[in-house]
Amino acid sequence: MGMSVVWLVLVFSVSLVEATGCIPTTSPQCYKNSTGPSEDFTCRWEDRNIEQNTMYTLYIFEGKTFVLQEKTNQKEKYLCLEQLGTIYKNMEIWVQRQVGNLTCNSTKNSVIFECLAKYSKPQITGMTRSDGILNLTLSKPKDNKSVIYVIRWREIGAEWQNETFETEESTFQDFYTLRLQKQAVYQVQLMRQSKPLLPACESQQALWSDWSIMVDVPIEIRLPPKVHWKETQNTQSRDVHLMWDAPPAEESVGGVTYILNMSHWPCHKPKTLKAVNRTFNTSITFSEAWVSIIARNQVGSSPPQLITIPAVKHLNHCPKHQGNSNKIEKTCLEWYKLEDGETRPQAVNTSRKKMVNDIENEVENFVRHYYFLHIRKSGTYQTVAMCPFYSQEGVPSKGPDNVLFFNVTHESAVVSWLSIPVENQRGFLQQYLIWISGQENTTHHRLPTNETSFLIKNLHPGASYTVSIAGRTNAGEGPNSTANFETPSIRTALSQQDQTILSVCVLGLLCTLICSVVFRRFRSKLLPAVPSPVIPATKSIFRHDESLSQQTEEVHEVVLLQLQEHNKQPQNTTPEQSTLLQDFGLVIFEEEDEEDEEGVTDLSSMKSCCYPNPSYRGQMLHMSDPIHTTEIIFKENDTESTYRNGMFFDTRVVECDETSF
Repeated sequence: MGMSVVWLVLVFSVSLVEATGCIPTTSPQCYKNSTGPSEDFTCRWEDRNIEQNTMYTLYIFEGKTFVLQEKTNQKEKYLCLEQLGTIYKNMEIWVQRQVGNLTCNSTKNSVIFECLAKYSKPQITGMTRSDGILNLTLSKPKDNKSVIYVIRWREIGAEWQNETFETEESTFQDFYTLRLQKQAVYQVQLMRQSKPLLPACESQQALWSDWSIMVDVPIEIRLPPKVHWKETQNTQSRDVHLMWDAPPAEESVGGVTYILNMSHWPCHKPKTLKAVNRTFNTSITFSEAWVSIIARNQVGSSPPQLITIPAVKHLNHCPKHQGNSNKIEKTCLEWYKLEDGETRPQAVNTSRKKMVNDIENEVENFVRHYYFLHIRKSGTYQTVAMCPFYSQEGVPSKGPDNVLFFNVTHESAVVSWLSIPVENQRGFLQQYLIWISGQENTTHHRLPTNETSFLIKNLHPGASYTVSIAGRTNAGEGPNSTANFETPSIRTALSQQDQTILSVCVLGLLCTLICSVVFRRFRSKLLPAVPSPVIPATKSIFRHDESLSQQTEEVHEVVLLQLQEHNKQPQNTTPEQSTLLQDFGLVIFEEEDEEDEEGVTDLSSMKSCCYPNPSYRGQMLHMSDPIHTTEIIFKENDTESTYRNGMFFDTRVVECDETSF
């Protein structure tokens, strides 16, 4: 009966407070951070009012008695396990809010404290992504118990997708594998809750943790960084400036860090550095150094990009005992076998205690080695000495290779050869020795090691010569290489240039002949036929009713006249005939010894000033007066052309001196 009265009073007071304007807080939420039996509890609630000087009283009621009544001005209360007594029974909890004289109570909750476990929000401690598979590493709860998780993921700007999973009870971290369907950037969040510890807890609403921080999941970095570098050589060190490109945007989501491993001090292990910027400056020695750069985002690392910075050019000679000075603190001696004079081997020796004198007797005889002496001064690494050296020198094991002769004339020739390889020198090569033998005479020459050809002069035409070449070190001269050649004779010798010109000329002539024959043979096929002229038909100017007379060649009769004596009159010659002959311009001359019985003058032996005009038609020629002849001098003067009845006649006019009839 008494308890009923108490409940009625409380309900009436709450209703009265709300009627007067008091707004209660939310129901308190009490929980422990793990399922451990010795964990204390924390109770929290929310207040929507912002009045000052607000007091809160937390009530815990079990059965017929109050287990706890605690006042505080905060919105949470820490409860020790001893204050609660038993935690396996059902209890009622609520919060009373008081501002001045006004009080109001929150809604009551019936709970079993042993079932009230709320884990901290999970943390994604690691992610790896490859070929659409995302592997998540999650922080484990304090009690290392099996946990129920809810994970949600989405592409940026898309809808959330949810999935629930459980983990095994273990002392290791929790893992989960999520399959992503696209090569895109995703966002991921998780929350978790404990499994029921008691059968009575199954009816209780489990407390979920808060959502984890939203994490962006980029695409894995597939390619190593693209690195650019340049070096500046100083007196005893080199400054190196490194730059590299950033990965694509979808691979850089969430940020990218860069891991640098450097071996710039030979006597120490490589140094590892982490950088956010994409540039790096450092100082290195004269020996070989390398830098490895890895780009790392939230889901993994790129393949490493290895940059090898080669050593400065190896020297062929150096001052003796350059590195044998007094030992300096923080030194590093580096040496290795340099068999070919250029290539640094994989095996390199280093020491921070030895000097050059200490290693000269330790290395292999007759094999070239190389050393660097480094020091560390004022925080920088420097190289104070570098040299090739031999523990003991010997003579070369072979002579020069590929001895050849060119530009050979009747009085000179050039000989060339290949340098003796470093591995066959067995010491520092000092010079080349050349012997030239021929015509019962031998000459000797010495050449520096940087020359590999020699001009031989003062030779004899058509003679044979022998050339021997050997290398010389401090230990002496080695085997020689021998070759023979002959000088051409002066008479038959043609220079190489002349032979080339002659060959080209003969080849050109043969090509011309072949082309000419081919062209003549295939000219009708290669060139088009010459077209025949087209003569159009001409319309006749005569009428069809006109009779056409046939034209024939006219034949004129020529009368040859016999020359009469001066005092005789010609017989059968009338004055009219003479006049007619003069009109035609015909003059006849008689030869002195004419003996023709018929009185006909031979025309082949006659000469006239002008030929008869053929226009007469058989008229009788007469001469009225006798022809007087005198000495005649003929002079060819002119030629006239006359056209008669379709024929041309050429009339030559000859000047006649002292001519009279």
